[in-house]
Amino acid sequence: MPLRDFLVPEEQVKFICRRDIEYANKKYDLFITNKRIVLYRERGLFNKSEDVICEKIERLEGLEYKEKGGLLNLAKISINGGIKLDIKGPSNEVRNMFKILECLINSK
Repeated sequence: MPLRDFLVPEEQVKFICRRDIEYANKKYDLFITNKRIVLYRERGLFNKSEDVICEKIERLEGLEYKEKGGLLNLAKISINGGIKLDIKGPSNEVRNMFKILECLINSK
């Protein structure tokens, strides 16, 4: 199902993660809009189901960014809001996600 099927009126996509990220030991596609963070993944080969996790930007209270060097160059962002999201992925993607979220939180 396309991303536009999950958008609400006046919602605009601000960031699309180009690589899979990890949340709760599962791989997801991540999108940030002006209103929400959306984690999406379609599961199953024959009986397809969708796994969607959303958190409103207005509920976010804090962000924490950590980066690990080495060959894989991974990073983790902890997002505190209505639910706590610990998201891991390639450092360049997670760093860009952190910058976008910082701007959105500061503008609310």
